[in-house]
Amino acid sequence: MSRPAASPDLTNVASGVLTIDVAVASAAGSSVATPPDWIKLGPRGAFSCRDGRKFSFDPEALAARFASEGVDIPLDLDHGIVQDRPGAVAQGWIKRLEARADGLYGQVDWLEGGRAALKARTHRYVSPTFHTDDQGAATWVHSVSLVPAPALPGAALASAGAPTRFDKPETASMKAIAQALGLNPDANEQACLSALTSLKDGRVDKAVHETTLASLSAAKTELESVRKAARDKEVAELIDGALKAKKILPAEKDSFVTLCASDDGLAQVRKLIDARPAQLAASGLDGRAAPAGGLGEQEFNPVSLAAKAQALVAESAAYGVTLSIADAVAKVKAEGSR
Repeated sequence: MSRPAASPDLTNVASGVLTIDVAVASAAGSSVATPPDWIKLGPRGAFSCRDGRKFSFDPEALAARFASEGVDIPLDLDHGIVQDRPGAVAQGWIKRLEARADGLYGQVDWLEGGRAALKARTHRYVSPTFHTDDQGAATWVHSVSLVPAPALPGAALASAGAPTRFDKPETASMKAIAQALGLNPDANEQACLSALTSLKDGRVDKAVHETTLASLSAAKTELESVRKAARDKEVAELIDGALKAKKILPAEKDSFVTLCASDDGLAQVRKLIDARPAQLAASGLDGRAAPAGGLGEQEFNPVSLAAKAQALVAESAAYGVTLSIADAVAKVKAEGSR
């Protein structure tokens, strides 16, 4: 079919594109034909018409737009509505669109005119009219028609005598299944079944899976506890040794412990302590009585003075006050001379 004449509100419209046989037959000799509830409106992805036109369908996008607009799609004869022919009316209504593995489907509420056309077998094919963008991608479905002439070869959806059996969707669905299983899209049914069996055989029972996860979590917690105990012991031995060796002051202990919280921090503290000289030495004043009347400046023991100054620096730092060693020495001397 040719593209219908464009009207002001129907530009970039393609009609007569998808042609799908929806012929039905009377069941068990009944004179009443049963039209299918669902008809295929378009294939998934890009496709070509017999006249060379090329289009593409995104079923999810088209179904979503239909749902958001809430406007039923008319089903007529021979594109009468889109061509604005006198007397053209709906012969049924598309009430719902659904995206499936092989394309876009519509649920039809058939009116008497549509049923009669199918029963008479004068219009056996479905042809949607849809708006497209400049690349030929369908943007929304305007209407659907029953037509006598197909535009796509071999696009039969239901065959006469089996109104609910689909001739082609199995192939499309099998391709989708094959791709989902990571197989070549042309993989046959046996290959797909084999892949499914392999997946089933390799599946772990849910209870076993949950038990394993719980065991792993418990083991991880226990391992972390063991590692923490070992680290705490290592840090305690390092800091206690540094205190005994007079390489750090008691006031500095908590700060050094905090620095040992990480592996890198522990390594850095170890290097720092190894390179640090002893800051305190025995004063030799143990057991000696302090001279009466205080000490003059010349009576200060250098070792004792240095120790007191270092202690004063550390004590000030603990209170957030930065004190130089020179100021600390001066302060110790000043207090000692009082």
